[in-house]
Amino acid sequence: MWQRARGGTAVTTTVRATYANGVLTPQEPLDLEEGTEVTVLIEDAPASDGAPCGEAQGESLIEMFARLRKSVPPGAWDEMPIDGAQSYKHYLYGHPKTED
Repeated sequence: MWQRARGGTAVTTTVRATYANGVLTPQEPLDLEEGTEVTVLIEDAPASDGAPCGEAQGESLIEMFARLRKSVPPGAWDEMPIDGAQSYKHYLYGHPKTED
């Protein structure tokens, strides 16, 4: 499961763990020597009520879009291209516009 790649860097693996009383406890045994130091990247699991992370406690996606839309200066929406989906290659990569 854990192997060293060339140059001595560790290969990453995903391990599910439970956090309780200030301690992360892996849900399955790890093939590591006692005292091995590891780096942990925390990624939230879905809320226990089945709602996506943050949705149960934070604003909804629609509320977030409404808030972001209000942050755009007046008149800026009128200057935005209306063919963005059709001409995305033009706006992102500078390709000529196509008339389809």
